[in-house]
Amino acid sequence: MYLVLGREKCGHCTQAINLLDSTNTPYVYKDININPHYMDLIKLDLGMTTVPVVLNLIGGYKELTERLRDDNN
Repeated sequence: MYLVLGREKCGHCTQAINLLDSTNTPYVYKDININPHYMDLIKLDLGMTTVPVVLNLIGGYKELTERLRDDNN
């Protein structure tokens, strides 16, 4: 599942959502203009300055250990 942080009237945000929709890929969309904490996350925590920001959510600890194991093989 993906988390898409974007805003209204953003062409690249719309393209990212359309791509996910067209491939039946599950995602959650959050509009950064509705909640200013999302903008803080993007700028301060992730160091990004443009949207969309697309994050791949992998799950919890078990999924993390599996992903790291797979990435190291």
